[in-house]
Amino acid sequence: MPAPDAHQLLAAHDPAVGSLRLLLGTDELADRLGAPVTRGHLRYKPGTSATALLDVDGRSAIGYAWGPAREEKRHKTVRRVTAEDVLLDDPAAGLLVVDARTDRHLKALRTRVRAWPGGTHTLSHKPARRWVGRSGPRVLRVYARSGYERALAGHAAVLADGGGGSGFRLPQVLERDDAGLIVLRHLPGSTLGATVGEPALRRLGACLGAFHTKGVDRAAACVEPPSGTHRALRALEPVLPGAADAAADIESTARGSLRPGPVGLVHGDLSLDQVVADGHDLGLIDLDRAGRGNPLDDIASLLAVLVLDRLSDGLCAQAAPDVVTEAAAPLVAGHAATGPTGLGDDLGPRIALQLLARALEPFRAGHPMWPEVTAQVLGAAEELGRWWW
Repeated sequence: MPAPDAHQLLAAHDPAVGSLRLLLGTDELADRLGAPVTRGHLRYKPGTSATALLDVDGRSAIGYAWGPAREEKRHKTVRRVTAEDVLLDDPAAGLLVVDARTDRHLKALRTRVRAWPGGTHTLSHKPARRWVGRSGPRVLRVYARSGYERALAGHAAVLADGGGGSGFRLPQVLERDDAGLIVLRHLPGSTLGATVGEPALRRLGACLGAFHTKGVDRAAACVEPPSGTHRALRALEPVLPGAADAAADIESTARGSLRPGPVGLVHGDLSLDQVVADGHDLGLIDLDRAGRGNPLDDIASLLAVLVLDRLSDGLCAQAAPDVVTEAAAPLVAGHAATGPTGLGDDLGPRIALQLLARALEPFRAGHPMWPEVTAQVLGAAEELGRWWW
């Protein structure tokens, strides 16, 4: 089912959020705004609200579609904006489009970043969660309250466990503001892509192994991936009936296959685009979720994102183990040379859990065939849940 048909089905099943269809598919919204509109990241709570990052003819904006609490939500949002920040306001329909820099959950974006000397360039923005931008040699990261505290803890964990001695270049914290802003020194170089070669993967594995060795505690209790990530798929039930139940079964099987392992310093949300190459040197960025955990989960996270990218490009679920094998061989070989001993053989089940945690990403990102890609993600998770390294 192509995305436009799926969007119509979702909107028809959720009359409480009457303007949902305008954020799922943007043609009607473009007519209302009188300008071309493309959609970025979207968050959807059935019966409650939808929030989407929008590009309105080159201007970054946030679109809100609210359900029964529309009056209260609108009041909280518009009281922080000026008339120039409002692109569209339809209270009766529970629809509001405002400049993205007015994100009411990101205080520092409004109070610090908008007036930043020399201006800023947006790198990424997940409304109500996080904004990342750059100004010269500085990277600015703005968070909602809970995310700010977690990000500070992540950087502190890396510093406390000596992650800087791992061979990775790490971003230095230059400034912090309790309004939710962390300023970092920019790491020069280019992020690794899905086509990265075997030597680079081996080098990455070696640096990652040294990183994981920092702070290893053999006596610490095992740290396992979060449970219940399949529940988010309930939002897509009208389009993918039974998907959440299938994901729950896959998760249960994978979780039952996990083995104990060492606890050490981990990145917590690793992917190739969080590794910066500058010649032979590698840097590690986005340390928001760094802390203590099973090192194998970092490897699983990186491989899960790689599989998800390939599935989004048309890979079938049955080919996922081949993709993992090709990338994991040099990565794990490099890791074994420097990393902690005692890792389990449960890489496949851990990748499956990481895939399930990302199962909504094709929908949230607006992939043109997100129903099919989501089904393939579940299929790949099932395949890898039975796969052993």
